[in-house]
Amino acid sequence: MKKGVYSIGGIIILLFAAFVFVLVPALAGQSDANNLPEYGSYDGVPIKFEEGTEFYQLANQAVQRMQQQGYDFSENYAPFNYSIAFTQAFNQVAGQMALRDMTASSGYIVGEKLLDRALIERYYNEAGNYSQAIYNATPENVKRENQMRTENDLEAQNSYEDLFGTFATLGKTKFYGLKNSSAEIEFLRELGASLHGFDYVTFDMRTYPEEKIREYAEANKAKFEKLDLTVITLDDEAKAKDVLKRLSNSEITFDDAITSYSTKILGNDETGKITQNRRHQIAEQFKDDAALEKVLSNSIGDASEAVELNNCWAIFRRDGEAVPCDTEDANELNAVSNYIFSHEKGIVEDYYTAIANDFIAAAATSDFDEACRKFEKTKGFLAPFALNYNKTSIIGHSAFEGISEFNGADTNENFLKSAFALKQGEFSTPLVLSSSNNIVVLRCSEIEQGGTSAEDAPRLIGDEITNADATIVNSAILVSPKIKSNSGEFMAVFTGRN
Repeated sequence: MKKGVYSIGGIIILLFAAFVFVLVPALAGQSDANNLPEYGSYDGVPIKFEEGTEFYQLANQAVQRMQQQGYDFSENYAPFNYSIAFTQAFNQVAGQMALRDMTASSGYIVGEKLLDRALIERYYNEAGNYSQAIYNATPENVKRENQMRTENDLEAQNSYEDLFGTFATLGKTKFYGLKNSSAEIEFLRELGASLHGFDYVTFDMRTYPEEKIREYAEANKAKFEKLDLTVITLDDEAKAKDVLKRLSNSEITFDDAITSYSTKILGNDETGKITQNRRHQIAEQFKDDAALEKVLSNSIGDASEAVELNNCWAIFRRDGEAVPCDTEDANELNAVSNYIFSHEKGIVEDYYTAIANDFIAAAATSDFDEACRKFEKTKGFLAPFALNYNKTSIIGHSAFEGISEFNGADTNENFLKSAFALKQGEFSTPLVLSSSNNIVVLRCSEIEQGGTSAEDAPRLIGDEITNADATIVNSAILVSPKIKSNSGEFMAVFTGRN
């Protein structure tokens, strides 16, 4: 069926897509719409899920579309997926109201002839022609609704076109609205014109050898010993000293002080026992190592002095001797490994960087494939692509898509600079991708020219620039203080969780 030239679903940036409306019957099994709170509002005007409203229709459309795409609306997944559908519908309605508000503030009024030309398309037949029979068969209340919604669409369309222009052009230039600089288009075209392909190998830092972890544990045993401490935490020094005085005078026991006075920032809520009790974990709470050593110098069973920690004051009781780290125990080694990756990852990077440098040296004296065999690595290949920070659609596709070893590479400035500075046949230095825990070695296998032609750039890249700008405007509109959402309360009632 022919789409209406003035159908807001076809042009407004806030609509996700235009659909033929087929009502999902009452969103079966869900709450009666009459009992639902309003979903939100725009400038005080409520947006309600009531039959006949635009929000009701758009929400049903979103649910139907998601069902067709395979989204599960059964009991377990219903709350989450209904929430997605309602959010989309609300953004569409509120966004369109915002655009109409912009139009109204300009004093614009929809002309009768323009309204008639747009309205007639609501009565097209399947051949895309106006049908008097369809018009005559349409109930009067539906005709009035069609007129109101068409006028609303045209009001919103007016503000959209003021920002981004019409579809009508004079040659290749829009009549009015947002224009694109030819210099900007050419700059972006050139960015996408030089395509680089790469051979690569990766070294997974998560395979850091157990013997290296044990070696680190043996050299740093004190970090991983378990301390037996109970703690009272307090808001300030005065309170801490007052509690310490009561303890010293035997007015209260340490355990009772935990119940009566502790803010319980550290330790078990009931007993005050510190469970994250490796020395390095406890040391992170102290302002300096000397304060911790003073606490540990107390005799077993004694309370420490009041000590200032990073975010509170505390009184500790030493309950037993420290338990050394057993470097033959798998759980202990796992704890050491976690510490290394969170606090000393540099030693892992250095270890694999050294191996990667040996790989590069071997490849330089023989070839890439021979080095792969020697180091038991699988060679990967990235088809030629353009330098494209953060995967912007204006530049083109990202060759890293779907390759887990390259997670984070699209926004890693050092990685991208190093990769695209390579001449054909050159090796990179070992490149660290911390977000994927990999060290990568690249060899530039080919460089070719491609991308968008100069002839097509004004049309193709120009449209991408407009879409990007429209997305920014869309985001700005949807954070308007005039838009209020009541989605939490609505969804709780709608899904029966209230």
